[in-house]
Amino acid sequence: MQHGHRDVLWWHGRESRRSPRQVQRKCDRSATPGRCLVIAGHQGSNCGPGVGQARTHLGSGTAPFSEGDAVTTQVNLVADAAYRHALAAVDRDEFTTGPRQPPSAAGLAQLLRLLDPQRGDRVLEVGTGSGYTTAVLSEIVGRHGDVVTTEADVDIASQARERLIASGRESRYGTGLINVTVLRREPSDVPTPARPWDRVLFGGPVPLGRLPYAAVAGTRPDGVVVARIGTEFTAGPLVRFEVDSNGIAHGSADADSANGKDARPLLRQPEWRSVVAVAVPSCRYENTRTGIRLDDPVTSSWAHIEQCDTSDQLTVRQSGPRCLADEVLAAIRWYADRGAPPLESWRWEVGPDRQCVTISG
Repeated sequence: MQHGHRDVLWWHGRESRRSPRQVQRKCDRSATPGRCLVIAGHQGSNCGPGVGQARTHLGSGTAPFSEGDAVTTQVNLVADAAYRHALAAVDRDEFTTGPRQPPSAAGLAQLLRLLDPQRGDRVLEVGTGSGYTTAVLSEIVGRHGDVVTTEADVDIASQARERLIASGRESRYGTGLINVTVLRREPSDVPTPARPWDRVLFGGPVPLGRLPYAAVAGTRPDGVVVARIGTEFTAGPLVRFEVDSNGIAHGSADADSANGKDARPLLRQPEWRSVVAVAVPSCRYENTRTGIRLDDPVTSSWAHIEQCDTSDQLTVRQSGPRCLADEVLAAIRWYADRGAPPLESWRWEVGPDRQCVTISG
């Protein structure tokens, strides 16, 4: 689906999702002369029960296989006075006794930078976990703010509530801030607020295309929703959404929050793993001694791609109903031929009837 110089690479909702094969065909049509990906005997066909092997060259100028310069933003959030005070006011060690460990101070600082909660805000946290993040949010919003936090696991929710009661933050008990309410709910069961949320934070990964729209609908215009958008292929980046007056959330990814560099040249940068994750659904990967292995748990298809760090030649072995190596390499070629737009330039959208990622190139 093309919009000028933009490509909506993935969507979910009323419009049909393109199949991986369609993504591959699109890549093949748009490849520049001399750089088209061809894997002999497999392109555009079912791999079948046997094991296919082929060699191909990707060209010495292809961006994903060099180190490149990562686009990073250095922000010292901990230096911010309000957040520094909140982090100092909560003893992290009090939240380390349960099965869910609290995030590090640096990791939480990154979340707070994106969420940007303010004093007096109404905040929804989906995924209470240990309760540490909840307690820090409670300190930030203060007595005139509210934090509602939901947790699917009964025992974890109960333990977090006890910690928050002990610290005087749970709204039904205590004599401290008493501005926190803990609810036992599934992540998809987002509570309907009496007044719109100012900020919404998803504590755990949200599957691509499955961010509950109720979280957006319950957030005021110009409010913020932060979630890590993940797939089976990669944990994915943190995405900061801002809600417009029509109830549509528009987001951009935080490049610093994506998984670090991979040891293998083929998927070394987080952007390359992310574009494969979006374009090739139901695909997992792991590093091997000589390359990467791809697996589709649904169809039992698999592939192994080997590449030497000092060469652009690949050796591909794959089998099953899906040609996973073809799909992954086609997605990489598609991305490279568009100049490999950095992750932070991707545009994410969540509406009542569709969720999509738009990559400009």
